[in-house]
Amino acid sequence: YSLLDGAAHPEDMVARAMELGRETLAITDHDGLCGAIRFSTAAREAGIKPIVGAEVTLEGDFHLVLLAKNRDGYSSLSRLISHAQLRHAKNQARLDLVTLAKHTSSGGGGLIALSACDKGEIAGALLAGDKRKAWQTAVRYREMFGDDFWIELQYHYMPHDERLIAD
Repeated sequence: YSLLDGAAHPEDMVARAMELGRETLAITDHDGLCGAIRFSTAAREAGIKPIVGAEVTLEGDFHLVLLAKNRDGYSSLSRLISHAQLRHAKNQARLDLVTLAKHTSSGGGGLIALSACDKGEIAGALLAGDKRKAWQTAVRYREMFGDDFWIELQYHYMPHDERLIAD
């Protein structure tokens, strides 16, 4: 939903999900939760389970997608975004791994983490040809989030997509 990455209207996304017979739909803003209330309201009214999340920017300019599993997860996500926003200049939110680790699912944070787009730390290591670093990073996230960490496989017809999926 983020204006930085896309501007689809939540109501339109929910309507399309209904047309496709979907029971669940997620929305992620970039470094924020701007569309969360509007989206959740539209989804619930349509009988669709809403999943709210954010693509956060970590120190080092890496991206990580965080999804709220429950109310605790939404609370953790809100705190993390506020922390990142308040400690950096406008439009420069950055989250450090120490703060993130305090809110992971293994710590009761109620969050699911996805490895993110090609700006994610794992994809960045793979694109740099460093499979060892990619593996170590995946292990670190797995230790932080346990079974709530997932690797994203994306295919957007970008030149490097096939390489990322294969690696």
